[in-house]
Amino acid sequence: MDYQYFEEESDYIDLDEEDGEETAGVLDYTFGKAGDEDDDYVGGEEEEELDGYGVLGLAERLIETLKSCAEPSLLQVLQYLAPMLLLCLLCRLLCLLYSQRRRLTSLAPLHFLHFACGLILLQYSVGHRLLLLLLLAAVGYLLLQLLRLGRKGAQILSVLTVGSQFLYELLLWRRRSDWPQLRGIQMVVNMKLISLGFDLTASGKLQARVPGPLAYLGYIYSPATCALGPWVSFGCYMDCLVPRNGWLVSLRRLVPNVLLCVLAVTVSNCVAPALSDFFGDSSHFLVMYWDALSVRSSHYFVGIMAQALLVAGDQRLDGDGKESELLGPLVSQPGNIEWPRSISSLVRSWNIPMHEWLKRYIYAPCKVDGSRGRTLLAVLCTYLVSSLLHGMDLRIYLVLVSLAVFAEGESLLRRHISSALDACISANPCPGRERCRYGTCPSKRSWSSIANWLVRAANLAFTALAIFHLAYLGVVLLGDALEMGEEAENFLWHWQQAGFFSHYIGAATFVLYLFLS
Repeated sequence: MDYQYFEEESDYIDLDEEDGEETAGVLDYTFGKAGDEDDDYVGGEEEEELDGYGVLGLAERLIETLKSCAEPSLLQVLQYLAPMLLLCLLCRLLCLLYSQRRRLTSLAPLHFLHFACGLILLQYSVGHRLLLLLLLAAVGYLLLQLLRLGRKGAQILSVLTVGSQFLYELLLWRRRSDWPQLRGIQMVVNMKLISLGFDLTASGKLQARVPGPLAYLGYIYSPATCALGPWVSFGCYMDCLVPRNGWLVSLRRLVPNVLLCVLAVTVSNCVAPALSDFFGDSSHFLVMYWDALSVRSSHYFVGIMAQALLVAGDQRLDGDGKESELLGPLVSQPGNIEWPRSISSLVRSWNIPMHEWLKRYIYAPCKVDGSRGRTLLAVLCTYLVSSLLHGMDLRIYLVLVSLAVFAEGESLLRRHISSALDACISANPCPGRERCRYGTCPSKRSWSSIANWLVRAANLAFTALAIFHLAYLGVVLLGDALEMGEEAENFLWHWQQAGFFSHYIGAATFVLYLFLS
């Protein structure tokens, strides 16, 4: 799922995808799911028949599910997350001690500390497969020598890094259960390589020396970003070599991140599957919604874990900065995803660092003069790169293409309606009373205004439509990728049961836009 790349007033979007796929870990998300519990949890067949579809039955099912599922999930999260946090805190402490007791005549010891702590963290996460990641990192450093060719060398580097990941999965790791985890780690490495190449050749030629091997390894395997991501630029990594935030500030931000991790994995493993089972015989849309919520919650879990590692390592993010005083650097914004103003706004909030990377290094260079044709080409190129980065998974390609169509059609339609009615119904959030260019805007009208309520009702209808699309598209991502057999062949079953209704709506928005314009 994806991100939008836009100027101040643009509504063009670009996708990335499930960061559950993008940033992987070894946590078993299916551990303790509600579907594995006994069928007699209500207390007897007669009692289940009486209230199994009522409020009491739902409450009892959730309570029993939490008892059997939440505690194992909590223990699993803490066992997985605690060593990572400790390694990030240790790296931060050692860097702080070095920077305080010595003059920083050389940054080599700081790079070595990041590299060493990152290796230990990856050894804990992936075991012996770490040797393969080191080999690929060495190949990446050799490819950096292409930057001596200038901007063209950076472009060649981009093609080789993205293509190598795709070919690697195609030739060597297809049908391997451990590939999704390695793919996530290697994808972040490739993003760092590409950003480093374009940053060093921004003026068309090599502006500075290629980082030395130790600085390169410290950047690639910094413990705050090597296992789960997200992407940070080399300049941002260098700025954060010496920690600046106080320990109390970091502790205050770590606690809510850890609590949100526990909440996300509980919803993913326990609550969402139980609700999906409960509504299984009543509403297919509710089944799709709760199953898709399980997928989204897994992504939130990984994203919030990445936020916790960033806070522990005192690592900031690039861009204009989505940083919360409570949580620190934000990788995703679940509130904007679960209650979106539009499809394009929810995909921008899915993975904020990935959105910044795609916007900066793919969309902006391809757009050039900003003409309509160049903009569409930039969108297509961004989707292509995003798809290739996520490897070989037909489900991801279908979701990305569908999101592109749905979001583009909705953005064009809402922009046209907003201009025709002079009402704040566009896909982008309202900038507020002072900056909103539309005459009929809720921020400019009183609560008693009929026009105010009509605008709010229109935006609410588009929010409901975005929620439907979110459930419809997300449900196909439930389960493992690259599985073979009958189940893998029927991953579009939910779409078939829904009559591909969401795709018809997406096509209808384009037809309506063409008709109105």
